[in-house]
Amino acid sequence: MLNFIYWPISAILWFWHKAFSFVLDPDLGITWVLSIVFLTFTVKAIMFKPTQNQLRSGRKMQEMQPKMAEIRAKYKNDQQKMMEETRKLQKEHGVNPLLGCLPMLIQIPVFIGLFHVLRSFNRTGEGVGQLGMGIEENRNTPNYIFGVDEVQSFIDARFFGVPLSSYISMPQDMYKAFEPVDFTRTDIILVAAPLAIIIAVATHFNARMSIDRQKARIASGKQSAPTGDNADMMAMQMGMMNKMMLW
Repeated sequence: MLNFIYWPISAILWFWHKAFSFVLDPDLGITWVLSIVFLTFTVKAIMFKPTQNQLRSGRKMQEMQPKMAEIRAKYKNDQQKMMEETRKLQKEHGVNPLLGCLPMLIQIPVFIGLFHVLRSFNRTGEGVGQLGMGIEENRNTPNYIFGVDEVQSFIDARFFGVPLSSYISMPQDMYKAFEPVDFTRTDIILVAAPLAIIIAVATHFNARMSIDRQKARIASGKQSAPTGDNADMMAMQMGMMNKMMLW
């Protein structure tokens, strides 16, 4: 169903693996890790322009808030008129709320596709998305653009001693795909859990920096702060949204 995502994702990952293989052993775990990291960089680069448009749209929406508050107060008993005036205001400022969601809507299937492609190197399981292959069949079956040799390379690649395509909740019987089975679920947790914590902390501080920049713009007068009768309510809403971004 999502082959139109899986094939391009695997092609980009394949490209970066080939690129890093010129300077590193193609079978090393770090070679595959760098390929995955640069795949995400590639996606971010492709999404740079839409993301910039999203940020500009967000700033315009913030600048429109005082006028939006006036419209809500003026037409609080006429929802249809309120919507008409809101759309008119958005058109005047060149704002399209739907376009602001575009980068996220695109990135979600892309990262689902990456997750699927990486999981598909080991298809020995019986669960959702698995094919129940035997160990030898799995090792000798291509994975999208990746040939048999590359499938075997990825399966055998380790990161801090655990297979790259292993995961914490992976069924015990799927461990047999990684010969030798010289790791345990505890080993997987010891590698995966710190990485998850690093991601969570980085996301938190990225959101905090974004909020601090927004406050700085308001303080410098480059962005309008809510005013009027609905100022307190809007300030409360913004505060709640900021807390959601942080946590």
